[in-house]
Amino acid sequence: MRRFRIVLLLVVSFNLLSLASAQSDRVELFGGYSLEQISPGCGSNYRCGATQNIPGPAASMSGWTTSLTGFVIRSFGISAQLTGNYGTAVLSSSHVNRYSYQFGPAYAVRWQRTSVFAHALFGGVTQSSAEQGLSYTRFILSVGGGLDYKTSSRISFRPVQLDYERQSVPVVDTGGPTPLPSAGANGWRYSAGIVIRF
Repeated sequence: MRRFRIVLLLVVSFNLLSLASAQSDRVELFGGYSLEQISPGCGSNYRCGATQNIPGPAASMSGWTTSLTGFVIRSFGISAQLTGNYGTAVLSSSHVNRYSYQFGPAYAVRWQRTSVFAHALFGGVTQSSAEQGLSYTRFILSVGGGLDYKTSSRISFRPVQLDYERQSVPVVDTGGPTPLPSAGANGWRYSAGIVIRF
């Protein structure tokens, strides 16, 4: 299933390139550092349950992010974003891997040296922890934006991209790992890196 999602992301990315290739400066490729902070809101380790409904502490996870945006109209485009974050569950100290793949509309306003953008992205997040024996894929949405500073005709520096995230997390019984209906969890993602324009 994960391979299918990655292939789908690649197909959408190549379509974005073909849509925007007729004119220059219509495609932006971004890559850089990502810091994700997740507030479970219903207990530790991204789980919820009958006796786990006390908000747990937030978890910070470092990693990477990359996105491809094709501007179909001057300022309006479609963006595909792929992220990977890695860290430790707050209470259990087990290693956690998180990958998200999202698509959605983007809007940018450009000046001579700077530009600002906003986007709304929708997709999936896959999280796994071998120590916990927990692995799931759920829906995630992100709303945010950022600032780019042009260093040359094709390269820009993105000092800040900030996204609010809302995702589903599995609900588990305290007596075992049987999944029940999902609950919501909030998070924030900070990203910074390099933008290349084609």
